[in-house]
Amino acid sequence: MKKLTLLSIIVLLMATFSLSAQNTDHKWAVGLNWNWVDFNTVHRSVPDQFKYTNWQGYKFPSAITAGRFINPSFSVLGEFGVSKLELTTMENLGQKLSDSKFWTADVNLAYKFANGYILKETSWFDPYVYLGIGASSIKDDGSSKNTYFKQVTGIGFNFWVSEKVGLNFQGAYDFIMTPKLNDNKRNDYMHYTAGIKFRIGNIDTDKDGVPDKTDLCPTVPGKIELAGCPDKDNDGIADKDDACPDVAGKPEFKGCPDTDGDGIPDKDDRCPTQAGKKELQGCPDKDNDGIADIDDACPDVAGKAEFKGCPDTDGDGIIDSEDRCPTQAGKKELKGCPDRDNDGVADIDDKCPDVPGTIANFGCPEVPKFELFKVVYFASNKSVAITKYTKDLDEVAAILKDHMDVSISVEGYADSQGPDAYNMKLSEKRADYVINYLVKKGKIEKTRLVKAFFGESKPAADNNTAEGRAQNRRVEIKAINK
Repeated sequence: MKKLTLLSIIVLLMATFSLSAQNTDHKWAVGLNWNWVDFNTVHRSVPDQFKYTNWQGYKFPSAITAGRFINPSFSVLGEFGVSKLELTTMENLGQKLSDSKFWTADVNLAYKFANGYILKETSWFDPYVYLGIGASSIKDDGSSKNTYFKQVTGIGFNFWVSEKVGLNFQGAYDFIMTPKLNDNKRNDYMHYTAGIKFRIGNIDTDKDGVPDKTDLCPTVPGKIELAGCPDKDNDGIADKDDACPDVAGKPEFKGCPDTDGDGIPDKDDRCPTQAGKKELQGCPDKDNDGIADIDDACPDVAGKAEFKGCPDTDGDGIIDSEDRCPTQAGKKELKGCPDRDNDGVADIDDKCPDVPGTIANFGCPEVPKFELFKVVYFASNKSVAITKYTKDLDEVAAILKDHMDVSISVEGYADSQGPDAYNMKLSEKRADYVINYLVKKGKIEKTRLVKAFFGESKPAADNNTAEGRAQNRRVEIKAINK
């Protein structure tokens, strides 16, 4: 059986922690605890364990604990403590002691539930389970101390009352692996601690390698060269100082780009891809009229601000591009053109610019329309007008003699009886009859008479009745106004 002194156990434990401490995070926690052991209940049933407990402890602090952060889920835990045993109780349990002090030292690997997967890493409730190895030292009935090696299985709870201070409770089963001092009963025991725990060392909340105390952005992972602050656009300017954190820029513009290189950052540049003038918020002005091209309706020719950069050569308030007469002052309602006779027709459209006229007659005075409309009717299948209508033809002849400037149209029609081709020819004969009558009766020039014929295609009444057919056998005479 190998004997270890208390000093050798302490050196072994501290060496373990010293090796673990070589890490950029240096996340540690230490605790001061009460320490109790119970040899009485481990070999009993669970109900009897609560009934026959016999906790043997020591004054506070009787245990020192230390923890080393590995990652959000795992930590290394160490404990060194002492308990004061009752010699009579231990003798009744089969182990005669010559010294009541019972020393223990453990190194354990703990799995934490406050790891960001089960509970939040920042949770005030911080439970964990742990598994490890250790050694216990006690003086038996002889004068020398004996060291027992053990395997430890336990559960613990941290209750953090602040970022760095919390309450700690642990309970473990210490299984003695070697040596066996009593073949009839193992000297296993229950091991409890309770106390206060302190987080120490450099805290790096965002795990970016920069301790919180020097991290200008302690809750957001960042770059070491930027004191722990992120730089999303990788322009060398920390996002917190970058006026344009999502796009790479220049230091002189607080991290904002100047795409067109006109000295105005894109965020303030109305025309970020075209070099322009500072007074025009970075926009160009090709015609140098003081109006940015993007606002200039006439960017290639200098104009006035009130006309959105367009010129008004004749000064009539209408820009040249909309002025039909850009070199002559005119009226707005006539698109900038003058109207000398004030008849509402622009001079450029007015065929009589010095005499008031009408729009319908292109600015000239209206000539009264000559009204003339007569209808003469024919018997069925006849091309000679019914006798009573010759007086109407005589009246038309007289009118044409008195109005030498009047021309007329003579349109022949037929009813629907008979073939279409025959009716078309019949309607033409009826028109010829009327023309020949007027020429002979009134000595009217034939050129003033315009013939047309439509057969049965344009009925004036219903061809299914005798009365309707009688109205369709006709010639219409109408004045032609030029």
